[in-house]
Amino acid sequence: MSVELWSMEFDASRSSSGSRAGVVLIPLEGKVIRYAFKLEFQNTNNMAEYEALLLGLVEAKKLHIKMLKVKGDAKLIVKQVRGLFTVKNERLRHYRNHVWDEIEAFNAFSVEAVLREFNSKADSLAVYAALLVPHPDFTTDTYRVELVYRPSIPNNFESWQVLENDK
Repeated sequence: MSVELWSMEFDASRSSSGSRAGVVLIPLEGKVIRYAFKLEFQNTNNMAEYEALLLGLVEAKKLHIKMLKVKGDAKLIVKQVRGLFTVKNERLRHYRNHVWDEIEAFNAFSVEAVLREFNSKADSLAVYAALLVPHPDFTTDTYRVELVYRPSIPNNFESWQVLENDK
């Protein structure tokens, strides 16, 4: 179990080339661990951001990280997770609740919104994931690319009629 404070950066987006997510786990000392995910299921930009956050939390738990400081440039998602904004969309509410469930595994946890230019590591991973091209810093012990075929919320993909309204 890691008792040191780790940082995590997450980012995601949806475009005509598909949805993708990037996560960077940063220890106080040691190797930075990078994850790139290509999301192969229908979603929205906000859903992709939640997926990035959830995928990062799952990876942090696998590493037995207990203290985590999370940063992302998705202000809406960060404010929803912090309880500062209400979540009107039911699908996003499921995501937010799932994040809250995952957070319980950590002894210390914080999440903050940062400007896009301060989230470039995670953003570049998301771009490379969309292209399925290795990041320039690729090594097998510090980088992983994964195709994700189902959302983290299993029942969150049945009806896609209101995707445009995910606020």
